[in-house]
Parts: sequence; structure tokens; C-alpha cells
Amino acid sequence: MKLDAEMNALKKSSFSWMNEAVGSRPAKAALKDLGQAFQNFFRRAKAGEKPGYPKFKKRGRCKESFYVSGERLQFEGKKIRLPKLGWVKMAEVVRFPGRIRSARFSKRAGNWFVSVQVELAESWSYSHCCENQAVVGVDLGVRNLAVPSKGDPTPAPRALRFYEKRLKRLQREMARRTRGGANWNKTKLKLQKCHEKIANIRRDVTHKLTSGLVKNFRFIGVEDLNIKGMVKNHHLAKSVADAAMAEVRRQLEYKAPLAGGVVVLADRWFPSTKTCSACGHVLEHLALSERQWRCPSCETTHDRDFNAARNLERIAAEYAVKARRAGGSGSDLRCETALVEAGTKQSTRRKS
Repeated sequence: MKLDAEMNALKKSSFSWMNEAVGSRPAKAALKDLGQAFQNFFRRAKAGEKPGYPKFKKRGRCKESFYVSGERLQFEGKKIRLPKLGWVKMAEVVRFPGRIRSARFSKRAGNWFVSVQVELAESWSYSHCCENQAVVGVDLGVRNLAVPSKGDPTPAPRALRFYEKRLKRLQREMARRTRGGANWNKTKLKLQKCHEKIANIRRDVTHKLTSGLVKNFRFIGVEDLNIKGMVKNHHLAKSVADAAMAEVRRQLEYKAPLAGGVVVLADRWFPSTKTCSACGHVLEHLALSERQWRCPSCETTHDRDFNAARNLERIAAEYAVKARRAGGSGSDLRCETALVEAGTKQSTRRKS
């Protein structure tokens, strides 16, 4: 590779500090990433897509990271040995036994993180998997992040709302500083830590919620929500983004197969909130402000979120029955979509 040879020549004359830091491997990995970025650029340009020319990642302005191959790494408990740097403490041990292929180190909000790629000898699954055929429906929302048909609701963390005043104050403070100065960098770090705090709160809530669902239920019914469309509503955009409903679905879809479960998606046009879970009557109109409603057919009073969860549970139960009749539990399928026509109880299913 010509760039690699030119870089080696320049390091000896102009950039001798590069070998003194973490060796030559990170520099080679950076050139490899650059080559891949240009390959993607030309591939998208030929295909007529928006190409996106690779951008120069200036130090201090972009995410700082470097890559180290697995043969150059050693792990021992909560420590990792890096070339040139020696042993470095970590917050936790590597949880997956196997061959270490690579590790990428990145700096975020003043802290360093390592993402380790491990080649497993055998397929991995949750140590405590759901062995029964339990079914649950989960209604995702802004006020309550998740309302299951069985169990207690999970309130939305609203982390952005809680830290919104602090973010505004730090942004105004940063705007008054001289760009690139010492005080500007200090305020920038405070702002980064605040954003990191918000993201960590969301991660904690969503991971605990989804892990609990996939470990306790085999079939999980959720709606195929149009999150991008919901964000276009300027009255709800901030609350919808703050709730991270799309992240809940994403985590369910990759965690459920690891626990031997199936996520059943209801069609986004299915009126789960307006359909009576007792008799099946469908309301013509239900305002968003109406948190409870009474069915005009059977006179049952419903909480709108719990009622939607019950309807989603019914869809998941229908799929579970069909899976059992077909001679399987459905655990071999990564994700199933239940397509339900608006205002009816008839459903079909397709793989997604």
C-alpha cells in the first residue's frame, strides 16, 4: 500500500511521536479506515446515491478513537495491556469468552471506552431464558415508555426534559467563550458530560426494560410505530425523541432471539388504542387527551394504554397458537410481523 509506505517515511522525519504513543498499528488501521471510506464513497457515487465525501477528522473537533488488532492485546481481569502504554485499568471484565479479534478505543465526554470484538467458540444466549410460552403485549408511549399487559408500567425517563435548563445554560456559556480557548474547552467538556448523562439514563432504562421482557416472556407484541412521522409533529417531537421508543424496539428485536423469544409486530395502522379489548368494538375517534374511554357496545371502561397493550397481547397470542400448530415454538424466528387490518380481528403474518 503506497500510503502506508509514505506514512512510514514521514514518521521517521516529521512524526516520530507516532511510534512513541501506541505503536504503528493504530496508524495503519486509520489508513485502512480511510481506504474503506473512499471505497464506500465511490460505490455510492456509481449507484447514484448521495455519496458523502469523507471528512477530515480534526483532533479536538471530532470523535477521537484508534484501533488495535487482537494479537497486540492482552486481558487480565479488569486490566488490558496496550502496546507501548502497558497495563491499563478497566471498569469491568470482558464478559464473553473467546478469541479477541480487535478492540477500538474511543474518547467520549472526557472518558475512554473500549469496544472489543470477540469470536465465540459457540453461539451465545441469555443464561436465564424464558422456558414457558408466556405472552405479553407492550404499548410504547411518551408519558409511560412501556405499558405491558402483564406487570407495572415503566415511566418515560424524560432525561432531556430534566437536564434541559442545564444544557441551555452551558450552550449560552460556550457561545460567549473564545472558540478553541481554554475556557471554551472546559465548557465544551461540561456540555459533553451533560449529554453523556442524558444518554446513560436512557440506556439504563431501555436495557433494564427490554432484558426483563425477553427473559420473562416468549412472545412479545409491539406496534410498528412510525417514529419518523411522529417526530415531524412539532408539538410532540421533543418528547418522542426523549422517550427513545425506537431504541426499545431495536433492543427487543436483537435480544428476543438470544432468549429464545419472538417479537410480533402489529401493523402501524392497527387501531390498538381505539379497539375494545373486551368485545372488539372500534371507536371512530379518540382524542389524544382522552386517557380513559368507555366502550359504547359493552360499556367497559378502558385505560387507553393498558387497553392497547391487551390488544397487542391478543395479536401475539394468535401468532403463538399458529406457531404451536405448525409444530414449533417460534423461537427459531428472529422477528415476525402480524399484519392486522384496521377495525378487524383478522390477521396475517409475514417475516420482516
